[in-house]
Amino acid sequence: MKFITEDDLRILFRREPFASYDLPDQAKLTPGARQFLLDKKISFCDDPLTAKRKTSKPAEVVVETPITEPVPDRFLLKLETLKAQFLEAGISLLDRDVLLAEQVFDLERKLSFVGKGASGELNLFEPCTGFNKENQNEPYSDCFEITGFHAQSEKGREIVLLHRLRCCVRELAAEAGEKNFNPVINRLSQMICLLYGGNTCQRKK
Repeated sequence: MKFITEDDLRILFRREPFASYDLPDQAKLTPGARQFLLDKKISFCDDPLTAKRKTSKPAEVVVETPITEPVPDRFLLKLETLKAQFLEAGISLLDRDVLLAEQVFDLERKLSFVGKGASGELNLFEPCTGFNKENQNEPYSDCFEITGFHAQSEKGREIVLLHRLRCCVRELAAEAGEKNFNPVINRLSQMICLLYGGNTCQRKK
């Protein structure tokens, strides 16, 4: 610990008068030195903690820029919901008609291509009187109107389930103005037609 005496201060003051005095680190004023500063009305601080607070730089305040998440695309969100409905329908059909369930799962994969703006291919598309690979991309209405009569038929549960999927696809296609949904819609119409009429085409002419 170094002590600053009155003589030390007088020598400094004679060399160059000063209005304030900063006490060096690890130093302390003697009573005489303290009184000298008071008599000369020189500002000083002999409290080490206070002096440290005055000389230390204030901590920099770092303002973090909030990370903004990208706004999810409504179309893609609804497309994922639609794909989940196809998966759910496929599971429901597994214990009733394995081949039909497989075709529904294939259509769910087709929806993945639609979301990427590609057409993709329907692995299980089979040509019939009304539809084939050449016209599967064209917009067509239902082959026939689904009513309670069809719901009560032997394959009524499967028909209504596929019809519901077809309605959901059409709804999203109309909202998004997306034409790549047509193959999925037409394939569902074909599947419904075959369930109800067997090999007889039910499509309206």
